[in-house]
Amino acid sequence: MVYLLKYEWHKFIRTKKNWLVFLLILCSFIGYVSFNGYQNHVYIEAKTEQFSKARQNAMYDITNMANYQFLAKKEKDKQYYGNAIEYFKRLYSCANDLYRDYSTSAVSLDDLMQWNDLLIEGKIKKYTIISYTTHSLDYLKKTQKEYRYLKKNHIPIKHSPYVCTTSNLAVNLSNHYLGAVLLILYFLLIFDIFKEFDQGVYKILFTSKYDTLKIILTKVVFSIFLLIGFIGLIVLLFGVNTMIFGMGNTQYSFSVGNHIYMESKILMYIIFITIAMSLFLIGVYTLISCLFKSTTTSLVITITLYLMVNLFSQNLHKINYFIGFLNVDMFSMLQQNKIFTICIMNIVVLIVCVISSVSLLKKKDLIVTGD
Repeated sequence: MVYLLKYEWHKFIRTKKNWLVFLLILCSFIGYVSFNGYQNHVYIEAKTEQFSKARQNAMYDITNMANYQFLAKKEKDKQYYGNAIEYFKRLYSCANDLYRDYSTSAVSLDDLMQWNDLLIEGKIKKYTIISYTTHSLDYLKKTQKEYRYLKKNHIPIKHSPYVCTTSNLAVNLSNHYLGAVLLILYFLLIFDIFKEFDQGVYKILFTSKYDTLKIILTKVVFSIFLLIGFIGLIVLLFGVNTMIFGMGNTQYSFSVGNHIYMESKILMYIIFITIAMSLFLIGVYTLISCLFKSTTTSLVITITLYLMVNLFSQNLHKINYFIGFLNVDMFSMLQQNKIFTICIMNIVVLIVCVISSVSLLKKKDLIVTGD
């Protein structure tokens, strides 16, 4: 198998396409960081504008409540408008503090907690606060729970979900579409690993030295080595990013469903899921390649399968949480508590695909020629 692995390695490094993929990975990473930097700038500006308008709206509501209180004839109504004035004064003060915080990119968790508590109070007392928030009371209470957890554990708040720290960028890769991009980039590295089919070499009967199982296993093992190298390259790029923007706080929490996950735990899950999805991809592509004996056909079928399943994933919700290739939405997987189930299922799929591939080629072998 050592000689076969050397053969695959020489074939890999001599393929110009692979070097272009490495360049594409580098450009994609730079673009990803740049996009987050731009989004961070836009987010800060939007928040600054939001709380600037909130101050103006609060002043307007204070004036209106004062007029209503002056015109009210019943003592009960006067008391109601008086309480409303005090509420909107507190809302104005908090909005002013948050405007200052976002203007200086130094957001205070206490200010955010106070703002969220005021919005909850306004919802409960049925004040008209639609100009301050469109979120439901349940959403505000969930946010309140997360803020209190951060406060209790002395975890600093992020001023933006788009900060370019390594931990934040890595966790954002759990996004459905970004995860898909990672898989596609890896797929571009391995899709021609069966190019002997295109060359017709597989038609030559195998020598006794190399059997079908050994060749298929070699290609699978080499694909796994490429996966390790691919992950290593991504880690290296994140290492460079850490030197520039910092690591960030890996203890920041995420609220998913009724559970709160630490960022460090999310990072661990990302590694598991990336490996599991890639193993599934290796297995499926191996089987399709051995079935159709054409890298181009296999490429088209695999990508088409991937796109169709993602487009119609809502109709396949009963199975797409068990097979990582069908759903790369990390937070959905966390919410369904299927992380380790997915990993095990994908390993099983890989084994089944390898066995099926060997069965398809039991009377045909691939000749491996020396360099």
